[in-house]
Amino acid sequence: MAGDFLLVAAVFLAFGLPAAAFPYRVSKLGERVDAIGSKTPKDEVEPAEWNVTLTRFGGVFMSALGVAYLFA
Repeated sequence: MAGDFLLVAAVFLAFGLPAAAFPYRVSKLGERVDAIGSKTPKDEVEPAEWNVTLTRFGGVFMSALGVAYLFA
């Protein structure tokens, strides 16, 4: 049971910390993936400001859940 919580905490922290620390880079990566198959070159895509903000808050939330699972 404790191993399951540790695994969940590790996954949440692995995805949450980079999204909270580098939201622009994570959002830009998502936009590049979305641009696959598009005629727009991948170097020209930019994430919207709301997307960067949402990524930041999502990363903070996931990191908080990861820390909560560590102490559960």
